[in-house]
Amino acid sequence: MESAGWSLVETRRLFDMLDSPRPGHGLLGVSDPDIHHLDGRWCMFVGAMNSRFRVRLYEARLPEGADITDDRWRFVTDSRDRAVALGAPERDAWDSPGMHSPTYVRGTANDRTVERIYYAGQLSRAMSGKRSRYAIGYLERSAGGQWVRHPEPVLYGDDTRPSAMEPYVLWAGGQWRMWYLACVGEVGRGELPDYEMRYTTSKDGQTWATPERFATTVEGFFNNTVAVGDAGSRMIAARGTNLHGTDPFPSQGLWLADTTGAPGDRASWQPFERLLDTDTAAEPWYGGGICGPACVLDGEDTMHIFATGTHSPISWYRAIYQQLRRRHPIVPAPFYLATARFTFRRSR
Repeated sequence: MESAGWSLVETRRLFDMLDSPRPGHGLLGVSDPDIHHLDGRWCMFVGAMNSRFRVRLYEARLPEGADITDDRWRFVTDSRDRAVALGAPERDAWDSPGMHSPTYVRGTANDRTVERIYYAGQLSRAMSGKRSRYAIGYLERSAGGQWVRHPEPVLYGDDTRPSAMEPYVLWAGGQWRMWYLACVGEVGRGELPDYEMRYTTSKDGQTWATPERFATTVEGFFNNTVAVGDAGSRMIAARGTNLHGTDPFPSQGLWLADTTGAPGDRASWQPFERLLDTDTAAEPWYGGGICGPACVLDGEDTMHIFATGTHSPISWYRAIYQQLRRRHPIVPAPFYLATARFTFRRSR
């Protein structure tokens, strides 16, 4: 079900853990797409699990000059046709257990222009549950075009919400702006989300001001994106998907808010409206909700939202049987993700 004056007119799966198309190139699953037009082509930064069951950052690209609706995304690969991890940490690094939720930004720090990819780094071996912990770090692009990992986190959680994750970073109005999720950790099996979105600013993208609450735990937003247009900015927010099929679970979908001023704290935005209700009429591959949105504006009346859907709960054994019949074995996993393009048009 759609609302907020927009209609969903097309969905296109780009990468799917369970069905076609598969990510391939040594990757088992892809999530949290971040979309930008760089060096004459559309680029997608993602978090992805590789065949060693490590979550790292990767880049996919469209052909040079291709339209955003082309959908012929190809990963940057090495001579063995394996996807190339960006800024992979050493074994004993703070974020060696996992890196995900990338957000690219170009801004100014210490009187020079820099390109960075901020991300959520996994501090603990536990990926989910109350023992999981996350902090936020970044990669910076070198003069030679390589992504170099900053050695330490730039934002931690606090005593009440010890994890900081799901960053979205924007350079606007002469400062760095970050929205992020403050929580205990990633929701585990049988747990309910306790999410508070926060907002903070910085002069250099390294030292951040004391954060303020942007969205309450009742709203339950997990992550967000901001698209800057000629007439203002648009924020798309998502709740965390129902990864483990917990019942009951908060309602899922996408929400939208606009601003004609500088994108900033909550007071700068109009009230959020629900854009997409994934609890009703959702296809199975995103029946568990959608997260990790990225928004590309296409004129005043069209927008493309790239996001990751969680498959509705399935029987793993049945899925194995079905995939064997198709000669496409699947990896055993507690949940299955599909990253896709959702195109909306303004209702008239």
